[in-house]
Amino acid sequence: MAYLTLFPIGAAMRANLMVYREMTDPWLSRFRQAPEETMRAMMPGLQRMMGEFKVRGPIKIRPADLYTTEGHVQPGIVLVGDAFSTSCPAAGTGTTKVLTDVERLCSLYIPRWLSTEGMGAQKIAGFYNDPEKTACEARSLAKAYHLRSLSIDNGLRWRAERWARFVVRLSQGLSRSIRERRASRSIPRNLAAQQLR
Repeated sequence: MAYLTLFPIGAAMRANLMVYREMTDPWLSRFRQAPEETMRAMMPGLQRMMGEFKVRGPIKIRPADLYTTEGHVQPGIVLVGDAFSTSCPAAGTGTTKVLTDVERLCSLYIPRWLSTEGMGAQKIAGFYNDPEKTACEARSLAKAYHLRSLSIDNGLRWRAERWARFVVRLSQGLSRSIRERRASRSIPRNLAAQQLR
């Protein structure tokens, strides 16, 4: 599975395609050589959704590794957001992580730290152990691995989740169809009066 993000730029679009592949995977070479053909093969509904498209410009392939910094509790310095631990771009949690870190620092820790002398490792450790920060980090990591699992696994859990998503989409489509039919049957009174004349 791939995550495709499209950014309109004038008459063109910028697209970020996130896939879970090893950097040595031959698929990456095929994608670089024939991006349109490779995307159509991977996402059969893309052509129907977008119409004809042409990839212009260079294809840039970058790894996105998940890591957490070690040895980070140092006097007088803190790491926030991706500087402390990366998030999966497809999960979309990077901004939440950095904003959580900055909010905790600005509203709680920096005022406390500045009210007493020094900026030792013990003060800094309090920030890294903050319950809101650690919960945000855990949610981000869980979402990253959940998306990875949805993308590359094919076990029973994956099938159950796919089936559940299909059922939800089907029920949403049926509900929309019923609402549209009801709306088309109810003709406004003034329109009905005009049609009788």
